[in-house]
Amino acid sequence: MPCAEKPLRGFPVPLGNRLASLMAIIAILIAQKFQTPVAAAEILTVQQAVAIALQRNPDLLAARQSLETARAREVKAHYLNQFNPQVEAGASQAQFQFSPWGSEAQPAASVSLQVEVAGQRSKRIEEADQNLSKARAEVADAERLTKARAEYAFYQALYLRQRLELMQRIEELNLRLRDASMMRFHSGEAPKLEANLAAVRYDESRKATLLARRDYENGLRVLQRVLGVPPRGLIELSGSLSERAPDVDLERALELAMTSRPDLRARVFEIKRAAADIALTRRLIIPNPTVSGFAERVADAPGQFIRVLGGSVSISVPLFDRKQAELTALQAQKQRASYEEKATQLTVEQELRDAIAAYDAARETVQLFESDAVGRIQESFGLIEGSYRSGKTGLIELIVAENDLVSSQSSYLDSLWDYQVARIGVETAVGVDFRTIAGQ
Repeated sequence: MPCAEKPLRGFPVPLGNRLASLMAIIAILIAQKFQTPVAAAEILTVQQAVAIALQRNPDLLAARQSLETARAREVKAHYLNQFNPQVEAGASQAQFQFSPWGSEAQPAASVSLQVEVAGQRSKRIEEADQNLSKARAEVADAERLTKARAEYAFYQALYLRQRLELMQRIEELNLRLRDASMMRFHSGEAPKLEANLAAVRYDESRKATLLARRDYENGLRVLQRVLGVPPRGLIELSGSLSERAPDVDLERALELAMTSRPDLRARVFEIKRAAADIALTRRLIIPNPTVSGFAERVADAPGQFIRVLGGSVSISVPLFDRKQAELTALQAQKQRASYEEKATQLTVEQELRDAIAAYDAARETVQLFESDAVGRIQESFGLIEGSYRSGKTGLIELIVAENDLVSSQSSYLDSLWDYQVARIGVETAVGVDFRTIAGQ
């Protein structure tokens, strides 16, 4: 067999080979220098997700702009006077009979200012303060809902990731079983039908893995949307669906909700704002006086002028418009705010009762999957494979056992997800952290 030619020791390598080797080394060095590093996945906890959402969620940022509008309204309410002075200037022409000068210009100027009376400024400030408090409560309510959406999206993505991991584990198991069935078929221990069935079984599990990966990636994009970040980049979720499920006292939770829910507080501030607006409108029935001052230069004779200074006070007479329409509308607003407060109270109580009922059911379901039972499910995945390889179990019996194990594991994951959804529901219905609700 001919051997590849090698350069003899002591003899130079041809120039063409040396150039080719040098160019190859240079190409390797350049590739190593400009090689793009693999981006590390960003580790994200549920607390970090909530903090990012409260800082960057665009819907929440838009809602917070209502605070700026309310603050601007309060700034205007603190003006010393709501009206700017009016300055007026003019001139007239005085005509003199039998005078060679003919006429003289008579300039005049005046300034006027409407003055608020009857404590209108203090009532306007009170109305603006109540409106600002209402805006703060509404923003707090938007933050409550944003926090709930962030937690929901985080745990949904975590649930989908664990579901993907389960599908991957089943796929790997079915791949090994497919290979084992092919070996048994070639050795004559199993029929061709069993090998084909194992291959179909693996294909189905591969499809389930692909669908689970799609769902997980969609869940990550939903989470990124809630966080207010572009849907790109790697995220590694850090956390667990499983946690201790404490009891929740309904009466204590109701008491907390009635004092903590920001949307309920916003209704109370709206009632106070409407009442302050009514008081202000009643003060506006008393007309504001307009104080004026003027100065004129009057021609008394050709070349002779008289300076005239004076002032006046004018006031409108509330004969027809006594704010009847405005007061009627404001009374209706206040009554509507009162009804809305009662409706919100009923809604809060209904939401909380429903949330606690769902929480109790989810907590009991999770408790059915005791830690030793979950451990037995994990152990059984390895036992069925060994039993099949040793020939103690046929493929049909193995498929039935595998289906039962997969169903049990999926039910356990679903129960953990249902518990997290129910826990978030209770936390959102009360409006405070869950540890406070559970008395931890």
